[in-house]
Amino acid sequence: MKQKNAFPPNFIHSLDSTHMMLTSLHCQLAGIQYVSVHDCFWTHACTVDTMNRVCREQFVALHSQPILEDLSKYLVQEYGTLPAGLESSPGMDVKHDRLMEVLVSVPPKGDFDLKRVLDSTYFFS
Repeated sequence: MKQKNAFPPNFIHSLDSTHMMLTSLHCQLAGIQYVSVHDCFWTHACTVDTMNRVCREQFVALHSQPILEDLSKYLVQEYGTLPAGLESSPGMDVKHDRLMEVLVSVPPKGDFDLKRVLDSTYFFS
């Protein structure tokens, strides 16, 4: 149960760290100093505007990807087949069918325009 409950926050944390790494790489490409610890990003005062722009752009780039859809496909590929020897276990087929229902069930996207992040005053401060 602990593993099951830990997955969602750990997955979100992995997206946060991916955003941080993308921001870092693109700040380097922009030629600015960039430092971060967990979810705190900073740079010299004269390059804050550039860092903020890069941070927003990388957030939009990352979250424009089909992240949940790709995760669903991966999990179905990895866990979609009942392991040999378990097919005849009582009730295992029902549990496996339920697991497949959960793995392919991706919540629908809302209507928020992600590009609005690029102009958001309080996206990141």
